[in-house]
This record gives sequence, C-alpha cells and structure tokens, in this order.
Amino acid sequence: LWLGFLASRSRLRAGTPGLVVHVRHHSSSDSYGFYLTAPFNVLMKAAEELHLPKTLRAEYGGGLKEFVQAEVDYFEGTDYQDHFFTTQERQWLVLHLLQTLRATQGDTVAGLKLIEGQAIVPKCVAAGVISQVFPLHDQTALHKLRKTWVRSFTRTQPLDSISTYFGVKIAMYFAWLGHYTTALIVPAIVGFTFWVCFGRGDQAMEDVGFVLFSFFNVLWFSVYLEAWKRYCAELAYRWGTLDQRDELLQEPRPLFTGPLEVSKVTGRLEPTYPLWKRNLFRYLVSVPVIVLCLVCVFIVMMLNLKLQDWWDRQIEAKGYAFCLSYLPKVLLAVGITLLDEAYYKVACWLNDKVSIRELFSVTFLHCILSSRSRKVKRATGSTADSAAGDRQREGVGVAVPAGAAAAG
Repeated sequence: LWLGFLASRSRLRAGTPGLVVHVRHHSSSDSYGFYLTAPFNVLMKAAEELHLPKTLRAEYGGGLKEFVQAEVDYFEGTDYQDHFFTTQERQWLVLHLLQTLRATQGDTVAGLKLIEGQAIVPKCVAAGVISQVFPLHDQTALHKLRKTWVRSFTRTQPLDSISTYFGVKIAMYFAWLGHYTTALIVPAIVGFTFWVCFGRGDQAMEDVGFVLFSFFNVLWFSVYLEAWKRYCAELAYRWGTLDQRDELLQEPRPLFTGPLEVSKVTGRLEPTYPLWKRNLFRYLVSVPVIVLCLVCVFIVMMLNLKLQDWWDRQIEAKGYAFCLSYLPKVLLAVGITLLDEAYYKVACWLNDKVSIRELFSVTFLHCILSSRSRKVKRATGSTADSAAGDRQREGVGVAVPAGAAAAG
C-alpha cells in the first residue's frame, strides 16, 4: 500500500520513523484504516527530539528534566515500558513521527506532486487522499474517567488523570472551570447578603448596596486572578509545561513549506519563507480579508438590531403572540453560527498561506463582535441563544478512501 511504501522511503532528519502499520479494510465506509503504533525505543527517540520533560528518580534529585535516551535509567518508571509515557504523550509522539514523514525528490501520492522536504500526511489530508487522522480510545482508561469524573458530582476533578488521557490543554481548561466555579461561591454569598440587607429598603439604600457590591466585585476579581495565577503555575510545573522552549528552537509546523536552507539557530536543513513575501500577502490579502469579515459581522449585527425593533413594533401593533418576539434572536444565533463556520475556513486558508496569526485574528475578533452583538441585544430587551479529542493508549488511526489507496 502507498502509505507503507512512502513510510519505508521517507526519512526523518535522523533516520526512519519506525512506525508499525496495521491495515484494515472497512466495508461499511469503503475505506482503509491504517492503525499506527511505535515501539518503545522509537518513542524514546521521538521524546528526545521533542525535549519531552519526564520525572527523574528520587536518588537523582527528582523533579522534571528533558528526556535523554542515553540517560533513560535516570528517569522514573522506565522499568514499566508500557506506562512510562502517558496516553497523551504517546499520542503526541506518534503524531509527531507521522507528520515528520517528508517527501524525497520525485515522490508522488495518488497523482499529487510533492515538493522535496514537504510533509506527506498533512498534504494528503488537505487534498482528500486521507480522510482524517485521529487518535483512538483506550476503553479501560475511558471507563475509569467516566466513573470517577463524569458520573461523580461530589468528588473533586481527577485533573492528573484528565491530563494523562486528554492532555494538558484539556486538563488546564477543566482546572480553570472548577477553580472559577468554586470561587464564585464568595460573590454569590455576598450578593445574597446585600440583597437581604439593602434590597428591601428605599431607593437610596439600594443605590448604596449596588455601589458597595460593585467595589467588592472589583476587589474579589483582582484577588481571584492572583489566586488562579498561582494555581495555574502549580499545575504547569506539575505537568511539565511551565518553561516552554523558545520558538526559534521548535520544529516548523508540518504544513510550512519553502526552500530548504540551513537554519542559523539549529544548524539543520529547514524550510524557509522570505519575510517580504509573507508581509506582502499579509498586508494586501490578509488584512483586507479580515477587515471585510469584521464589516460583515457589524452589518449583520446592525441589521438584526433594526429587525428586532421593527418586529417588536409589529407584535405590539398587531397583537401577535409574545413567543414570536424571539424570532430575530433565533435568526441572530443561526447567523452567528454560519458566520463562525465560514470565517473558520477563511482563517485556515489564510493560516496556510502566510502564518498562524490570522487564524487567531479572524476568529477572535469575530467572537468579540458576536458577543458584543448579544450584549447589545440584552440591553435592548432581547437575548441571543447560544465550551475532546479522542485518545487511545498507543496508536493513531488514519482513514483512507479505497479509491485513493488503490491509486497509490
């Protein structure tokens, strides 16, 4: 099969990936599934390339240290190879090996011409040769999480187990969610106390209560931010993400293309892209497209506000049912959802053409204007209706249409 052929020919910078490929045909979808794993020695090599932090044994000082294969005996847990790397780490390492498969001169896949040094798998995904690349569930670990986390409402969240299975980003999100929810108990109690003390008095007493509660909220929020910073730093240190490597030392993303040149930082051949070309595309294409997208959001928001005012007058004048007043709100929610999908595709296109910043700019600014629209509609008496990746113990799945596999 073409993927195994390419895997045998393509090279990492320091040798072959060493991925183990199991192929299955799925008749229900008429596609081939390539189930990829990697032996322990290959995972160790990838961990060293990615400078993965691991815990040292107590006799060597403990703490976290970037993994070095030559010093494997210094790290804790190496006696049990199946459990040395967490689920998230194995997924990350196998995906790294898969994405660093680079084309050699003259390589083609299902009619696709590949540039020398180009990442093969992301190119095949973008062209539709590969339907999708996804991790698979570890049913044992998933069942444990379902029992101790999803269905357990009275226990604290097993953040370490979440980080091990889903990764640090997902675990950090739920850590913040739990921390913030717990912290909201304080303003809830204070707010209820103010309502009891000041809510039943005259207007002057209510005004005093509102002012005092506002000052309290400012103070509480400042204290909460500092508390979260400390807790976040504690979790980041525990999970080995507190000190990130400089961007210049990180590997270029797989879809980054350009002529191969020796990097002044790493001393290795890496794809480069002229700065003047990136700036030319950014200012002549990216910026106008982003501005146009934001103008579209603003126009949709203003039109919906005017529609809401006109519809409210029609309901009052003709005596329509009150439930019909929510029609503009539903239309706004549908419009925002459709714009989100369209802008995400535009952002991905800009991201592939120039740099990663546009993906953040378009979606972030669009979300700001969308939320601003919802806030404006609340102020005028209307509200718009309106936050994981699967993981497996060791492998990554690649789905390929049968026609594409045959063509290779």
